[in-house]
Amino acid sequence: IAYCGQPCQDICRAIELLEKLQRSGEVPPQKLQALQRVLQSEFCNAVREVYEHVYETVDISSSPEVRANATAKATVAAFAASEGHSHPRVVELPKTDEGLGFNIMGGKEQNSPIYISRIIPGGIADRHGGLKRGDQLLSVNGVVGMEFNFRLSYYTPPVKLQVFFLNKVLFGFSHAKYK
Repeated sequence: IAYCGQPCQDICRAIELLEKLQRSGEVPPQKLQALQRVLQSEFCNAVREVYEHVYETVDISSSPEVRANATAKATVAAFAASEGHSHPRVVELPKTDEGLGFNIMGGKEQNSPIYISRIIPGGIADRHGGLKRGDQLLSVNGVVGMEFNFRLSYYTPPVKLQVFFLNKVLFGFSHAKYK
């Protein structure tokens, strides 16, 4: 079982409350479902993991509230360090016989998000310039999650990739295992 600290417990509790609100019918279901998707998203999970990692490593001999406040500020600073690359973006690549010009890692087999592991020098992705090594692949032509099929014959040109960049610090944290 993975380590689950206070942020994880808070997220789980928020999801429970959302489900209770959903059953009550007091709030439009679309709004609750949208909020639930955010709380269960890879991004929210990455924020929680960074927060928990920083919380465990911060050396403050003070109250839990002071430690939590310092951790929250450090977590925000870590995300701010990725300056402008922290928002999902869409990269359109033309479909050619030479492929898209990048390699990936992760996916269902590794129970991990899919990341761009290499941009092939001189390839389509390299010439386009929109992808970076470390980009997390969020969707391909609107197909979300780890359900992508990377056989080019499945997609009509252009191939639209929705990606999200985690800077080196965040990329390392998102692969850390907690006990």
